[in-house]
Amino acid sequence: MVDKRGRVKKIIISLVIIAVLVAGYFYLPTILGDSVFPLKYAESIKKWSRDYHEDPFLVAGILMLESGFNPQAQSPVGALGMAQIMPATGRTIASGVGKTDYQTSDLFDPEIAVQFCTWQIHVLKEKYDGNEVAALAAYNAGGGNADKWLRMGLLQDPSTNSYAKKVLDYKTVYHKLYQAQLDLNSLSPAEDEKPVVKIADNNSRNVVWGQTLKNLISLLYGTESQ
Repeated sequence: MVDKRGRVKKIIISLVIIAVLVAGYFYLPTILGDSVFPLKYAESIKKWSRDYHEDPFLVAGILMLESGFNPQAQSPVGALGMAQIMPATGRTIASGVGKTDYQTSDLFDPEIAVQFCTWQIHVLKEKYDGNEVAALAAYNAGGGNADKWLRMGLLQDPSTNSYAKKVLDYKTVYHKLYQAQLDLNSLSPAEDEKPVVKIADNNSRNVVWGQTLKNLISLLYGTESQ
């Protein structure tokens, strides 16, 4: 009798866990995209990416890493706004984009922050012949440092290497999550629309979740699933 109750309990636990896994399979990508990797100011990102012929997913990755899309962000070293631009750098960018009435407070304006970020990374990519790692190093640590590291044959600063890697990882995530929302050739969906693209392709996700279920059955029942 006790053994039978134990088997019933295992079955119930199995069904509950499987239900949670199945729910996660269908809803986790949307939840993850909406909370961990939000997309804000999509229309501004698309507008300036189109104007400056830049990758909107790269721009989104930079803004996410720099400030989490917070227009009021301020760093201990004095970088300001969503794009975390230093006031002097902002003055240089303003000159480049033809903004003659630049003020430091402009860096807190989301529209200007997106414009300056997009223009700056585009110019840096042109300077470094499309090398995104070098361009991101320059965005993060300044062109002088990036030039020095390139002359030495590598980008040596660990924090900058980590920065570039994270931005490029974020670029990939944003492309998978928000391909429709940031498509420069599409009509503009609402910014608060949840991601419509899954984090992983269906084949990869099926393999992962299928193996998870097999491992669960093996753990609960002490059998090797084939």
